[in-house]
Amino acid sequence: MKNTEKKPKNFKKFKYGSMSVVVIVLVIAIVVVINIISGLLMKRFPLKLDLTADKRYELCEESIGVLKDMEDDVEITVTLPKETLIQLNYYNMIPEILDKYSVYSEAGKGSVTVEYADITKNPEVVSKYSKYYNGTISEGSVVVYCNEKVKVLPLTAMFTQSSQSYYATDASISFIGESTITSAIMSVTDANPIKAAFASLVNGAYVYGQDSSLYYSTEQFKSLLAANGYEFSETGDIDLMTDELNPEDYDLIVIPAPTVDFSEDIIEKLDNYLYNDANYGKNLIYISALSSIQLPNIEEFLAKWNIQVEDTAVMDDVNMMNATISSLGGTAAAPIVTIADTEAVGELPNESLPIIAPLARELTILSKNSDIVSSAVLQSSATSYLKDVEKGEPVGDKGSRTVAVLSKRERAEGFNVYTSNFLAISSAYISDPSVILNTSAYNNANFILNTVNTMTGKESSFVIPQKNLQQETLALTASQVKIVRTVVIYIIPLLVVVAGVIVFIRRKNR
Repeated sequence: MKNTEKKPKNFKKFKYGSMSVVVIVLVIAIVVVINIISGLLMKRFPLKLDLTADKRYELCEESIGVLKDMEDDVEITVTLPKETLIQLNYYNMIPEILDKYSVYSEAGKGSVTVEYADITKNPEVVSKYSKYYNGTISEGSVVVYCNEKVKVLPLTAMFTQSSQSYYATDASISFIGESTITSAIMSVTDANPIKAAFASLVNGAYVYGQDSSLYYSTEQFKSLLAANGYEFSETGDIDLMTDELNPEDYDLIVIPAPTVDFSEDIIEKLDNYLYNDANYGKNLIYISALSSIQLPNIEEFLAKWNIQVEDTAVMDDVNMMNATISSLGGTAAAPIVTIADTEAVGELPNESLPIIAPLARELTILSKNSDIVSSAVLQSSATSYLKDVEKGEPVGDKGSRTVAVLSKRERAEGFNVYTSNFLAISSAYISDPSVILNTSAYNNANFILNTVNTMTGKESSFVIPQKNLQQETLALTASQVKIVRTVVIYIIPLLVVVAGVIVFIRRKNR
């Protein structure tokens, strides 16, 4: 009888013990499979959590779209050891951002590979890029390479300082690295880049004279285009007196706020450039300033394109903003303007943001040349009014005023249409650094970029918002990331296994 009673008991122990073993094996198998799947996903999707308020370690949708649509292989070489960057405040976010470029590019046909090198010990790392680059590739740079095209970005170009004025000490630091890197990738992978130049000099002197405020706005306009795939020479400037305006060399020329008149020879150069031996296909932007008065030759040149700059400033006490104009070292009343020609501008990413035109002059569209089609691009509100530039006295009645005009001259040949474009902007401070860089408050940067892209036929680019690095956020440090990784990959699975073993032993001894 005793033997017959023990058999069912042993069978019961065997039954529960076997089930415990099966459960433990299944748990271990599930953990292993999850880790394998996680490893595979890490190669295609970033699984790191970005807990910062502004997602400073994450790429925006526009950058991700560029990487997914990219068909070329891009090499990025940082001329500093990765360990060095990680130890530097602010700069330690650059490796995290670059990792995202590699990960997201896996979803497309192309790829982004990132390498870090100490070029003081291994100078040959960048020697293969030197033959495609006119300058010197120094320590502390990011080299972006594809198809024998090179962009060299100083690490300092990943950040910008903004303040109430250039003379203030309250500058805050913002990260613009994503915009800089994405633009460089778009530039080296662009098979048909737009070649641009700023006609900032006449016989060695700046066209805007000694007005440093116009210099800052001009340089910011140039930086915006350069950061979005427009190709410039080393300085980006040309001299209207001494340089040839060869249509083969430039697709776009910008004349920034001249305060002195041009000679007839210079006007003829500009005419020939836009005419391009009847082939057209060229683009010119003329920017006016309040101080750009009594310029008869330039006025005649503008009139050929049905554009007249009036000696009146556009003011508005209702639809306006007291905007910080860092070029002027203070604030200025800036009328809020709206897009009058949506076809010329296209769709802006965030149309709820205002476009402002500080210290703008009124533009009038003439009917002098019937072969030119002109349209108002930007206009003030119905509450705006005019002031005489020299006397400062109100002139005329309230009403909408034009502050940007686009004129086109076309030639058709069969099914092909060849067009030269002339864009006039009457506010030199529309590209002021405090306005352009403040992408969360103003739409000026996107307006300029969209309009110039439409003019030149350039593939759409975009303005990536900057990220303020001095606001308080919840962020994981590198050491904290290692702790989280260790807990998830090792400690939790180990605890599961230990718990399973304990359950197995307890049930076996029942």
